[in-house]
Amino acid sequence: MTFTVAGVSTQHGITKVRFANDIVSRTKLLSNGGHNPLELIELPEPMTKADACEYLLKHGGVFTQWKDLIEATKAKKDGSVVKVPKAKVVKTKPAKSVSAPKAKTPKAPKIAIPVEEEDLEMVEIKELADAPF
Repeated sequence: MTFTVAGVSTQHGITKVRFANDIVSRTKLLSNGGHNPLELIELPEPMTKADACEYLLKHGGVFTQWKDLIEATKAKKDGSVVKVPKAKVVKTKPAKSVSAPKAKTPKAPKIAIPVEEEDLEMVEIKELADAPF
């Protein structure tokens, strides 16, 4: 695919190299999206993304400040940077082990302890908890 417009724009602190075929509509779209600064130029002929990046580097001017970004984008687009595919995680079920069933441990019986006298400290704590502040 070839493009007739290339440049650089920044939105939310992230700068990217941009490509398009219509400078007017692309400028309006990026401007309305809050891209600032926005530097687009028309290319002398339709170019691929890698060729457009090379043209921006040769053009110089305002694009010299983004030289590293343009070079990195060019490297991605011309295939000199190889993306390593991410390994897919394959979920497997654990193997079922054959073993003797576990013996159930009997639960301890609940024992009710009669309360002879109410604890005075507990009464005071309850009173303090219920007191309005």
